[in-house]
Order: sequence, then C-alpha cells, then structure tokens
Amino acid sequence: MSSGWVILIVEHNHVLHAIASADEALEMLFANWPVTQGRAFFSAMQACAGTMAGGVTQREAQSAFLAAAVDAKVVFRLA
Repeated sequence: MSSGWVILIVEHNHVLHAIASADEALEMLFANWPVTQGRAFFSAMQACAGTMAGGVTQREAQSAFLAAAVDAKVVFRLA
C-alpha cells in the first residue's frame, strides 16, 4: 500500500532515518525529536496522528512534519 509520502531522509544525532509515512514520522516525533514544544511540533503530532482516523491526508501530515523539521533545525532531504 502506498503511503503517498515522498521518502524523507532525516539526519538526527548523526544517524539517517528514512521516513516514508505518517506513522514513521509520528514515531520519530515521540521518541527522537530535538524540540518537543511549540506550534510546529504539536501541529505535526496532531497531523500525523490524524491520518489514523482519516481526518488528515498523508500529504498534509508530511507538510506538517516538514514544518516541524524546519522549526527544529533538523536536516532533511527528499529522496
């Protein structure tokens, strides 16, 4: 099943993480994110979690996750 995400390569703590879905992004936000406060972080958490209920699209969740990455100064690239 295609998630609709473009693969993101996130570099955090000198480790590369491939993020290909809202579920994977949510896991990273919960477990391994440098900034756990602020509007961008909470919007990304809400958007990624919202995909499970169907109220948020994968693309919307990806956009929110990218905004959180920019806000947290996490290096990423699209693959």
